[in-house]
Amino acid sequence: MSAASARTRWNRSRLAVGLLGLQAVLLLGLGIASLLGASNLQRRAAQGFVEQQLGPVLAPALRRPLLVPEIAATARALLQRPWGLRRVVLTDTDGLLLARAGDYDGLGLSGSGPGQIIENALYALDSVRLSTLIRAPDGRVLGRAAVDVNTVAIADIHDRALAQLRITGFALLILALLAVVAAAWLLRRTTRPADWRQRADPAAPASRPESAPDLSELFFRERAGGFMDALETGIVSADRDGRVRYLNATAERLTGWPLAAARGRMAYSVVHLGDAQGAPMQSALELALEKHGEVPVQSAWLRARDGSRRPVELQACLLRDAAGAVDGAAMLCRDITRYNAELDGLKREARLSQAIVNHLEEGVLMTDASGVVRFANARATHMFGYVRDELQGFTVTKLMPVPFLNTPGVRLADYVGTVADRGAMSLPKVVGWRRDATTFPVELWVQTLNFDQSTGLVVIVRDITERLRGENLASRLGRLLDASAEEVYIFDAQNLALLEVNRGARRNLGFRAEALLRMTPLDISGDLEESVFRQYLQQLRAGEQDSVMYRCRHRRGDGSSYPVEVRLNFSRDEVPPVFMAIAVDISERLEGEARLEQLAHYDALTGLPNRVMLQDRLQQAWLAQQRGGRLLGVLFLDLDRFKDINDRHGHEVGDLVLKATAERLKSVMRESDTVARLAGDEFVILAPGLRSLEDAAQLAQKLIDRFAHPLAIPGLHIVSRLSVGVTLYPLDESDGETLLRHADMAMYDAKQAGRGCYRIFTTEIDADRRRRFDLEREIHAAVALNQFHLLMAPIVDLGGGAVRAIRACLYWEHPRFGRIDEDELLRAGARAGLIGDLELWQITHVCEHHLSARQRGLPVLPFIIEISGWQLRSGEFGRHVEELLRRYEVPGDRLILALSPDGLSETEPLHAASVGLLAQGVRLALRDFNLPLPDAGDKPLQLLLASAELLADRNGMAELLAAAAACGAALVAAPDDETALQSWQAAGGQYAIAPTAAIEAHGMIDWLVGRELRPL
Repeated sequence: MSAASARTRWNRSRLAVGLLGLQAVLLLGLGIASLLGASNLQRRAAQGFVEQQLGPVLAPALRRPLLVPEIAATARALLQRPWGLRRVVLTDTDGLLLARAGDYDGLGLSGSGPGQIIENALYALDSVRLSTLIRAPDGRVLGRAAVDVNTVAIADIHDRALAQLRITGFALLILALLAVVAAAWLLRRTTRPADWRQRADPAAPASRPESAPDLSELFFRERAGGFMDALETGIVSADRDGRVRYLNATAERLTGWPLAAARGRMAYSVVHLGDAQGAPMQSALELALEKHGEVPVQSAWLRARDGSRRPVELQACLLRDAAGAVDGAAMLCRDITRYNAELDGLKREARLSQAIVNHLEEGVLMTDASGVVRFANARATHMFGYVRDELQGFTVTKLMPVPFLNTPGVRLADYVGTVADRGAMSLPKVVGWRRDATTFPVELWVQTLNFDQSTGLVVIVRDITERLRGENLASRLGRLLDASAEEVYIFDAQNLALLEVNRGARRNLGFRAEALLRMTPLDISGDLEESVFRQYLQQLRAGEQDSVMYRCRHRRGDGSSYPVEVRLNFSRDEVPPVFMAIAVDISERLEGEARLEQLAHYDALTGLPNRVMLQDRLQQAWLAQQRGGRLLGVLFLDLDRFKDINDRHGHEVGDLVLKATAERLKSVMRESDTVARLAGDEFVILAPGLRSLEDAAQLAQKLIDRFAHPLAIPGLHIVSRLSVGVTLYPLDESDGETLLRHADMAMYDAKQAGRGCYRIFTTEIDADRRRRFDLEREIHAAVALNQFHLLMAPIVDLGGGAVRAIRACLYWEHPRFGRIDEDELLRAGARAGLIGDLELWQITHVCEHHLSARQRGLPVLPFIIEISGWQLRSGEFGRHVEELLRRYEVPGDRLILALSPDGLSETEPLHAASVGLLAQGVRLALRDFNLPLPDAGDKPLQLLLASAELLADRNGMAELLAAAAACGAALVAAPDDETALQSWQAAGGQYAIAPTAAIEAHGMIDWLVGRELRPL
């Protein structure tokens, strides 16, 4: 088709589109006019309705403008008619307001200002504002009526008329839209695309029309460029001078040059190439023009216009015209960034695979079908002593001559397959041959390898020298252990079943091997607790110890038993893991140890404890007495005139006298007493648990009286009397060695007094010390005889005088010392180890008081009891208190346990029973504290008991109140006089313990009757 015919067709198409567009514009105008006419018609219809209906009604009322109430009534009546009126405003001819009525009059918004604006807005939401003149029958104007008409109400008047008009308008609009769509489609179909050079460079001037050959070439370039863009390959073409003619979109992206800017520039100024180090290079395009021939693939780095670099592949060829002359050159350019990344990944994977193969413990050889080595990993080169290049080309028969060289018929292919497959065959053992001519046993795994249409073998070689050495050693050790005299047991780590038992164990136990393999170590260990045994096993499993040693008794098949010492080990390397126990019969060892123990601690002649044993027992008794409340008696005895017996009757009779003396002493003393021989005729007796000096004197006299009778010596009548020295701890506050010396001194006093008597070692003891000792000794009896009493101090509210709680304290009515106050009583109880019993005694009697008060109809007040912190760590204390609360039906919040700061730190960790008490409502208080308050941790302190020392001045009281407020606890002060009480009240204190004398428990209920009681 010629250019003239194409241009004619284009002009005709544009004329057709123009006519169609004009038609669409006319239809659009008619539609809009129809819609506007419908809106105006609606308004005129509403205006005519108002004039027609309101004129006859309002004209009679407006003829008499002075009758305003009548006009207002008429306006309100109009709102009641079914005309859709929302508001009516009537004015006279001068514009003065005559009447107003509307639906929103009740809101009170009428008038001027914002109220009027809001009212107009409310009417405008759903009404149309209309205005009309009211005329008399003669045409005279009487006034004006302005109304707000509901559009819904008047719609019925003209809906049918308007509907037809709207339908017409919408139909015209639809026709107009269809015409516009048709015009757009036709215009798109007939529009000629822009020239490719104009798209490449919109700012360039329009070029002249191309001739048919030029257009064909340009169209070909554009199609080729698009095709190469799809292949992500850039095209750069240049003329024979090297000036750029064309770049496709990919080339533009790679070089950073748009075609319009690059056209006509030298190719080397657009395509900047360099090597990996950045040195400049000629492009394939330049080389093709220079060498007048094709340039194969060229790899380089392309630097774009913005300075970025990327790897590319290029190749170029010459372009010729129709006559065959060189017209230029074209170059293909491809970004190989992603290709290089994939190639690097493959190389990295290959290096990783090579590293993994080299890291294997086994040697890996790859051979061809004839057995020639083509590849060897690092382990194989190390195993055979060659470098890798030397191994390549070796045959398997050279590396492993046994059996592949010296055994006819054995081939490497015979070892192909799994271990199970080879197990059915009797294959010879394989021996490797190193470069230095040494040999080593190997184990082979051979698999067929198909690669690149060729077949080879993969040979995995494992040096089993160490394994065979270990197997030989294990076999040798197994034989030695089986023949060992010790008992060896190997049992499963999971179910403890015996797996192996040596001959020594079977011989000592008397069981057959089959019977033992159905047992566990617990079945043959008679006195070994299962929980203890499993604890030993767990220690070994956790790696806490390498071995565990314990003793038990093994039970024989005939029911007898014998002691053994067991060393237990764990072998986690076995599959499954196992335990090994080696047991040694220690019957003879124990008998020897017992003999040595007897010789070391007991007198060989009399069988009594010797000096070593005596020292040990004396130390134990001395420590025990410090925790108890009784006396420890140390009696030093000496036989009178024993030397005369030896001289007269001989040493053999003397030995019989000593033995008879020992037997008589043991028959007199208790099981808890210790009778020991020191040396010669000296004996010592330890008698713990004595109550007084009188007890010690009675015991000494009892011994002397017993030895007034002759000793049982065959054929002889020998009477040997005793001289006894006595000392008592803690009256004699000395250590064990000094107690013996003091008893010895008292014994010599008895000898000097004429023999056959006793003397008690005496020291000066002051009255306070004697009183403390007596209280400590007699407090046990006081607990049994119930000699304690409760005193109760009421805690009052200073604001109104109500009794809020009661603080209980304890005293002891001693038969000799009179009243013992709480502080001295608790100290004596602590020394005697009875402090816990005294605190529980108080809680018990407080619960009994609660019951008595409830029976008298009084409210149950909280009681504050001082306790030791360690009680809360004891489950026994918690359970005992819980039982008391339940038995006497005392609510938990009626018991407050007061702790000292030291006691607060002793409560960790709280026993579960104590936690249960706190959960029931039992409260905690802090007593005897100083500021700042100690950290209570997670224990809820709900009450603070301040001593009189903290109430010394106003500043101290203020700090005390601030500290109580900070921790959220109630604060109770204990002033020591009325002046301190008044100062505490003036400082803002709310609760206090009255400084008056405390009240006996039996009189507390009568004191409470008639008073205001409000539990704290």
